[in-house]
Amino acid sequence: MKKENKGITLIALVITIIVLLILVGVTVITLTGDNGLLVKTSESKFITEIQQYNEELKLAITEDYTNSMGNRQNKFNVRKSNYNDENSFIDAMKTKIPSFNNKYANKLEIKEDKLNYIGDDEQERAWLAQVISVAGMLKINYVYENGTEAATPYQQVIPDGSYEVESPKIDGYEPDHYIVCGEIEGDINITVTYYPPSEGLEYELLDDGTYTVAGIGTFTGSTLVIPAQHEEKDVTQIKTNAFYNNSSLKVIVIPNTIKKVNSQAFRSCNIIYANIDAEQIADQALQGCGYLEKLDIGKNVKILGQRICMSASKVRDVTILTEQAYINGRILECQLLEKIKVNKDNNMYKEIDGVLFSKDGKKLYVYPISKVGNTFKIPEEVEEIEENAFYNSLYLKNININNTIKNVKSSAFSWTNIEFAYLNSENNNGEIFKSSKIKNIKIGTNVKVMTYRTFRDCNNIEEIEYEGTIEEWNLINTNRWNVDNVIKRVICSDGTIEV
Repeated sequence: MKKENKGITLIALVITIIVLLILVGVTVITLTGDNGLLVKTSESKFITEIQQYNEELKLAITEDYTNSMGNRQNKFNVRKSNYNDENSFIDAMKTKIPSFNNKYANKLEIKEDKLNYIGDDEQERAWLAQVISVAGMLKINYVYENGTEAATPYQQVIPDGSYEVESPKIDGYEPDHYIVCGEIEGDINITVTYYPPSEGLEYELLDDGTYTVAGIGTFTGSTLVIPAQHEEKDVTQIKTNAFYNNSSLKVIVIPNTIKKVNSQAFRSCNIIYANIDAEQIADQALQGCGYLEKLDIGKNVKILGQRICMSASKVRDVTILTEQAYINGRILECQLLEKIKVNKDNNMYKEIDGVLFSKDGKKLYVYPISKVGNTFKIPEEVEEIEENAFYNSLYLKNININNTIKNVKSSAFSWTNIEFAYLNSENNNGEIFKSSKIKNIKIGTNVKVMTYRTFRDCNNIEEIEYEGTIEEWNLINTNRWNVDNVIKRVICSDGTIEV
């Protein structure tokens, strides 16, 4: 009987221990799990502290606004971009927002007068998503054609909203994007795919001992990567009409080993995306590529021919990486193009609201054909409008060309739907409104030169208004400006001139 009691007691003890262990486990999970009490407490404290910073920031901005009567330029402003280094930004936060703590110095910044979380802690990002703005996380996956990993993924929080990442080099392969760049809103995932050089292409030997790609040969793939060499000799060109009317190609990658892509090399192909880093892209190289949607013009490109995307009617995405090639509206004649992209480290070009400018902002190169809006204000720093800059603009109806502009080049506003213009730039050279829909134009007294067929083939206008006197008009260099007799009269402030 005693043995039986001992057995029952032992069993009861074991059961008690198991129950206690289960309870302890539940307690630990309750405290430390993803939704545990400790985590919930940390989350609550963290969010409360950030909300406190946010409220103090609003009070500081309100105080500053009141003190400066709306002009905060010379007063307190804690936007990070206004400070020369990290420490001065942190000092400003500490001074104006006393509760700001060093532990958040690399996690918080002020963007457009609002707190922005720029840390990479996934848990903190999730906590703050509904409280303040959270800087977007960029992730780039580098894979081979079969989907396996080619290089370690790139992952980075992008505080300022723009990114530019050069794809890693992998021997024997070319990436479909040499540089990934753009604007980010929220988290984004991008995949860069690496392909080996295409085999089976047809070649012809050139006089200089190098090869040109002459045709598709036996290659049957959809992604074309032009090899650097063939039979131990350099491949330097792609022949005119080499891939004419090819329906199988969807992606082309042309590395910087290629010197020239000749005229109409990919004429009427079914390409969707072209990544071209060749030294020269000749006239109409992508003519008639009716499925082409995206074009990257690489850093190595030095010469761009006219109308490289002629009749490529679906192109919406053009990224400019070159810092050497001259670009104007006839070169980028893309009917659906609303916005041009430029890598942020480009030393020759920049884009403002999708319009292509010189890096210093003094030249306007390209206003995209399908940019939405019937008016456009030319930035004050612009001094020169390049030839064909607004070529074939579909939606622009009104333009103000003010006296800060020194030079308007030939055909700058040709073939546009502009109906009204104010022209007060100093020098205006050749056919600037050719074949436009211009109906009314006012010319300012700052105009010194207006030459050669200014209104060629403009069928909707017969008279112009001049702000100055007849005498002032006669001082303008108007050599052959109206050789077509489009304009019948000039209405000046003191009378009318019949021309």
